[in-house]
Amino acid sequence: MDNTLSTDEREFPDVVELNVGGAHYTTCLTTLRKHPESMLATMFSGRHRLARDKDGRYFIDRDGTYFKFVLEFLRTDELPDIPQSSLEHAYKEAQFYGLDPLMVRLENTPKMTAEKLRRDYLNTFDDFENLLDSVIEEAKKPLSKCPYRATYVKIGLSGIMLQRNLRENENFHTGEGHNCYVTQKAFCIFHPLHTCKKEEVDLFMECLKLELSSRGLSAQAAGDKPSQCPWCTKWLHEVEFTWW
Repeated sequence: MDNTLSTDEREFPDVVELNVGGAHYTTCLTTLRKHPESMLATMFSGRHRLARDKDGRYFIDRDGTYFKFVLEFLRTDELPDIPQSSLEHAYKEAQFYGLDPLMVRLENTPKMTAEKLRRDYLNTFDDFENLLDSVIEEAKKPLSKCPYRATYVKIGLSGIMLQRNLRENENFHTGEGHNCYVTQKAFCIFHPLHTCKKEEVDLFMECLKLELSSRGLSAQAAGDKPSQCPWCTKWLHEVEFTWW
């Protein structure tokens, strides 16, 4: 098979017509080549064969809704006025097109800075994804018996430092040696936190709810005042899942 590009395929007009996932754009060739290290510059370098639609526009198989932000950045070198709800989508497009300068600008927006800090916080918990999967699995169990509108999961949370101190005491082990109030109540997931302070536990639970929401699940705290075991200080949170 001959992969040699014809002269027409190697050469682009000064004004380029684009079809990005069905959305039509017109721009200058120099704009697309503005950042030589980017994928767009590579695509329109003349070294690659590009697909065209029936009207001859160069076709890019991406969501054209957010390409306007990419194009505006290429034209102005300024961060476009992007709605908060579209920031992550615009960031993914910047990643796809290899536009590092746009990625840096987006990363420095307040919303994405906050999101990065939240992700960094969650990454301090080695098994957070497993915890999330366990919570969802537990919430779905009652649905096999009845199509409940809402189900509940009780989550027990404790502190690393406290657990370490308890293990050092041969007569008092975490989860053993006392009639734990939290353990009595229901299914619990014991997840070590950096502290057993209520503020830290509440922060973790808020992050948990946000992650569940990002998976398309409706989840919220079932009560405003979580209880705590007076002996081992495990916190008992109840999460309500609403299914329909």
